[in-house]
Amino acid sequence: MRILLIAVLALAPLLALAAPPPPYTAQYEVRRNGDRLGTATVTFKALPDGRYEFLSNTVGSEGLAAIAGVSVNERSLLRWTGEQPETVAYSYRQKMAWKTRERSLSVDASKGRIDSQDKDRHFSPPYRPGVLDRNAVNVALMHDLAAGKTGDLQYLVPNREKLESHTYRTSAPERLKTAVGEQRVVRVERIRESGNGRTTTLWLGQDKNFVPLQMLQKEPNGESIEMRIISLHQPP
Repeated sequence: MRILLIAVLALAPLLALAAPPPPYTAQYEVRRNGDRLGTATVTFKALPDGRYEFLSNTVGSEGLAAIAGVSVNERSLLRWTGEQPETVAYSYRQKMAWKTRERSLSVDASKGRIDSQDKDRHFSPPYRPGVLDRNAVNVALMHDLAAGKTGDLQYLVPNREKLESHTYRTSAPERLKTAVGEQRVVRVERIRESGNGRTTTLWLGQDKNFVPLQMLQKEPNGESIEMRIISLHQPP
């Protein structure tokens, strides 16, 4: 019995590393070039079938975004494989005035197959375990930071007919003033090889299970999109 107890205690840290992030619902203010654009609601939760759902819904409520009825909806369906998440399915839908853009992705690990669609174009990039859609990378970041990982974190993301390795570099902890109080955060920046001037930076809350509290993307033409936390609900 004592040997069994020691074995269980030895395995406990490994089991903790494999645990998915806790569920949460967060609301963000979305700004474009510093001007308020609308709000985004992000939800992560476990499903009854053992899989996980990561939803992001953005609605334009100010200025031209409101007039054009801008909305962006993303849904990632995930499964947990060992100590990492893997995308099962992904969908993206952007609506603006009379225009609609849709993308989708499905992963069949048992057949080693990935199928994606962008408008009327179909792609079949190669499958590798742990593949993630762009939206689900946020879940992987939360999980890895909670597990104590630092430095360069890499994730496989399908892009048309190939898999890309997306690298995110962590920085030293800092403090960030937010609508939910001043928070300890870890700043993470995506490292791009293209050098085209596009940057993506996230600030994840150390005391909030590493939920992203602020996100900033800058485009090569000088435009920027920023999301700042407004409210956060994390069930006990």
